[in-house]
Amino acid sequence: MTDDLRIQFLDMHNFRRSELAKGNVARKNGNRYPIAANMARMSYDCSLETEALSYTRQCPYAKSGSTNVGENFFRVSGLNTWADGVNQAVTSWWKVVRAGSSGVGVNAVTFRQVHVGTDIESWSQMAWATTNKVGCSIVKCLNEYVVDCRYLEK
Repeated sequence: MTDDLRIQFLDMHNFRRSELAKGNVARKNGNRYPIAANMARMSYDCSLETEALSYTRQCPYAKSGSTNVGENFFRVSGLNTWADGVNQAVTSWWKVVRAGSSGVGVNAVTFRQVHVGTDIESWSQMAWATTNKVGCSIVKCLNEYVVDCRYLEK
């Protein structure tokens, strides 16, 4: 991991969270999510990165299932740069909210037990208002990039 990639991960997360906080994120039907009352700005956490790196070095095909922290996972081939891998991962986690299948409430953005294991889980890891730390890893396994981000508060 380079500092440039760390900054890219952090900036991509904080930009999307800021847009959500301002009420600028639209659902599939065009209606916008409500303005956030308490959206925390994320900071980068190298201990979370170390945890993610330990896992991605195994070249896994799915999330680790860690119960101590929030987690997003992505694996992709056909990219040219590490920065492309970061961009693809963060974009894929966020865009599910516009797919229309989230089931997230109209007047509030509330993650419920029914959402666990669904596509919206990746978005909620990034969008959770009180999440204030992120640490990520990207490694190359043969011709694929493997990306894992860890979050506190979960």
